[in-house]
Amino acid sequence: MAKPRSRLGELLREYPFGFLVGSLFLIIIGAPMTSELDREVPFLRGEVAIAPLVILLTLAAAHAIWPVARNKATSIILGGIVLTFLSLSTVFHHHFITAAHLIGQILFLGYVIAVTTRVVFSAPVVDGNILFGAASIYLLIGVLAGFAYALIQLLLPNSFTIIPPGGPGPGPLMHPDTGWLIYFSFTTLTTVGFGDVLPASQITRSLAVLEAVVGQILLVVMMARLVGLHVAQVSSRKQHAPVVFETADHPPGRGQND
Repeated sequence: MAKPRSRLGELLREYPFGFLVGSLFLIIIGAPMTSELDREVPFLRGEVAIAPLVILLTLAAAHAIWPVARNKATSIILGGIVLTFLSLSTVFHHHFITAAHLIGQILFLGYVIAVTTRVVFSAPVVDGNILFGAASIYLLIGVLAGFAYALIQLLLPNSFTIIPPGGPGPGPLMHPDTGWLIYFSFTTLTTVGFGDVLPASQITRSLAVLEAVVGQILLVVMMARLVGLHVAQVSSRKQHAPVVFETADHPPGRGQND
């Protein structure tokens, strides 16, 4: 068992942003499912159902930026605030505690995005970890926007409307919780827009449009940066490669003593 563990440790050290991308995919896939659990299992109401995914994301984000963060105290403080208020919100279902957790989560993810963006755009070469970092920026924006929507829904109820699978009708209304709004965020960021979750206020409509525009701009800028850096990297290698001159007596690929 020692070898697999050491190999896993090497991968976590070599690709810290890869661990972050994995946790982001888990929350993307799992967040919509937590809404169903919230309705089916009574004691999983509130932030309880999504709490394990949020804890994993927080730990993965802290691990990813820890070696490159200039102010490690900020990572500790913001990460501690997130975990503290998340734990409290799973026990005490109070709007103030939930709002504090969402605000802390937004600040922490914003800090992680800032650090990751600096690392990606200042990287001298493109390697696997930098590619994971670029992907994590895009995905982190979607999760951050989902928490921002959840905060707005908490402070301004009825800011979002969920259309039931059978269409609008007299059936029970579905509550747009954090899981639903992270799902809505990614359908907006990727411009899919299924139409089952709708922004119902001016501020949420404006933020949804802003998120869609930022997502498309980020893709263009990120691709230009990574491709340009890769081209410069390849050009630099060619400039430092040995020059081979072709002559009639010594064509390329043949030694002097042939």
